[in-house]
Amino acid sequence: MLEGFKIYDADAHVLMTPEMWETLPKQYWLRRPRPVKFGDGHELGNWGTAWLVDGRIEPHPFGPGTHAANTPGMVLEEYGANRARAGDFTAFSLPVGCVTLGDVADRLTAMDKLGIDVQVLFPSTIYATIAADATLEGELFRAYNRYIGTRCRDAAKRLRWVGLLPMRDAEQARLAMKEMVAMGAAAAVVFGTVGDRMLSHPSFEPIWNEFSRTGLPLCVHMAMSFPPLAQLCESIQDANMIGKAMPAQLAFMAMAGHGMLDKYPSLKVAFLEFGGEWIFYSVGRMKQYAEVNKGRMADPSMLPKSEVDDLVKSGRIYLGPESSDAMLAHELKLLGDGQLLYSSDFPHGEGRDNAAMEIIERQDLTKEQKRKFLYDNAANFYGEP
Repeated sequence: MLEGFKIYDADAHVLMTPEMWETLPKQYWLRRPRPVKFGDGHELGNWGTAWLVDGRIEPHPFGPGTHAANTPGMVLEEYGANRARAGDFTAFSLPVGCVTLGDVADRLTAMDKLGIDVQVLFPSTIYATIAADATLEGELFRAYNRYIGTRCRDAAKRLRWVGLLPMRDAEQARLAMKEMVAMGAAAAVVFGTVGDRMLSHPSFEPIWNEFSRTGLPLCVHMAMSFPPLAQLCESIQDANMIGKAMPAQLAFMAMAGHGMLDKYPSLKVAFLEFGGEWIFYSVGRMKQYAEVNKGRMADPSMLPKSEVDDLVKSGRIYLGPESSDAMLAHELKLLGDGQLLYSSDFPHGEGRDNAAMEIIERQDLTKEQKRKFLYDNAANFYGEP
């Protein structure tokens, strides 16, 4: 609790660690992500270590596809991590077990310092491009899910988790959904695209049909998921502005513009770590062109059945805006005050350390809106712990 407000953190993280692949089937063990250290990496600063992921180095600090993510040097002592100050969080020191969830007690201690009552845990965004082989990707996703589900089990009143949904292999997706439900996942997570395919691609229909029967909410999380956009990014700034940001609009088009929210009327979806301002562009353009294109498309049935205004007011679309967002009052007006989610991004060092307090101190929100933003909306989306 913080200043009398209960805090339900809708988007926090665990950093990648080799322990996450301990349950990987034997036939895939040699292909697991491996920590590497560059022999001449002294000029790379904090990026002198990386993961060897299915033949690629991730993350990397220069050239096409550049983006930030946690490195072995943040979590493994033999690669440079400080046992008592892991990761890149800046507010106070965090031990390795806190950021990897190797020590649940350490995570709960950090949450207490931040005033966070409940935290929902997401994986590293490296998982968005973790393997070219769809079956290997599915096995890695499921190994992560088993790791995080097991770690959260004994602190289920405070630690919730979302499971990775492997979209490119229908059998892996089926098994992942079964395991997620059995282990008590709060939601499933996908990224803005599945490689170069939209989330609404017809090949995924059997997966979405089965997913709708689980009753789980869906999270679309920021990541470098769309290869053509990734290739434009030659700096971390590019990644934040292009490769990791623009897939939000692709996912929104899949959900609202391609009729997924029409087809699955019980589906709830949250867009996390993209900020919130992008929603105005997407809604405005969709609204204008849906009307224009009714009279000029060869097949008007390809337009969404529902009006976009009705969809955003339906209580099924949630956003995780920044606490300092100047457009927050307008987002409340567009979506309603029950659809915004507070998130800390903990333990990433991206300047959200004080986000809950920034929300509490805002003058353009009522006390009731703050209460919903900080706790109630996440409880409605993920469920009470």
